[in-house]
Amino acid sequence: MIHHWFYFTLFFIYFLFVWSIFGGAISRIAAVHAARDEKISIRQALRFSSSKFLSFMSAPIIPLLIILAVGVVVALGGVLLNVPFIGPILVGTLFFLALAAGFVMTLVMIGTAGGLNLMYPTIAVEGSDSFDAISRSFSYLYARPWRLVFYTAVAVAYGAICYLFVRYFIYLMLTITHFFVGLLVGYHADNALPLWNVLWPSPSSLGRLSYSINHLTLTFGQDAGAFLLSLWVYLVICMLGAFAISFYFSANTVIYFLMRHEVDATELDDVYLEQSEEEFGEPTTTATATVTTVNAPAPASEAAPSEVGASTDEGGSTPQP
Repeated sequence: MIHHWFYFTLFFIYFLFVWSIFGGAISRIAAVHAARDEKISIRQALRFSSSKFLSFMSAPIIPLLIILAVGVVVALGGVLLNVPFIGPILVGTLFFLALAAGFVMTLVMIGTAGGLNLMYPTIAVEGSDSFDAISRSFSYLYARPWRLVFYTAVAVAYGAICYLFVRYFIYLMLTITHFFVGLLVGYHADNALPLWNVLWPSPSSLGRLSYSINHLTLTFGQDAGAFLLSLWVYLVICMLGAFAISFYFSANTVIYFLMRHEVDATELDDVYLEQSEEEFGEPTTTATATVTTVNAPAPASEAAPSEVGASTDEGGSTPQP
């Protein structure tokens, strides 16, 4: 931020762009699944996050812009200190305004840091905009701060256990695959080491999943093979990061439901739904009407002609009602 502020700004915008699309989609999937125990497709989730892109994108930025704007006003007020004699007197007299501005900036900064995790779930659950996301996240944080800390601590502990399990699962998967693929490989590389261990070093006993390749001991074909192997291996390793990201958004979505229920007394199954019949597979009105028509009994007044005729022939007169 200090030495490479321009690169930091570009990376921050790119980070928010990716998070707005895919983080919003993950939050939407988690919201519908947690509230209604129903699953929506990735395409539908991405369509929702794309339609709310500006809200997802601007929710974390607006509080920062507020802090920056108030800070600029305070800085302009500090220019009065450059005025001889009267400047320090004016600054000293009006310094309470600077303290009030500092109070506002502190509230916004703490609210942004503590409620940031609830902004995306707010938009995903309520289908609202960035201002509602900021308002609700700040409100829930300041209304029940210790409850939010407790929920977050439980999520972190549970997520850490799940993360370690997934990491160990991937480690075992790579180790078993490495053992059986190289079991019958007897060819050696130029450095006299087994070729298979040079193409793909065995995962470390400490659980380290990444590795490096000694390209100087490989021929062109072997080097190309090692590169292709690394693509598949690192694709599997990236699943660990994908799990961590998915858990982050899903856990915070559930925390949002709990905080909303605690503060606003809103039911846990209350979630914004788009008016799309194919999203949840609801039956159409035509199909329902057809089933009702087929199964409905005939009115009593509409007797079959054959039955009326038979009764008249047998009794000699029309049957009385």
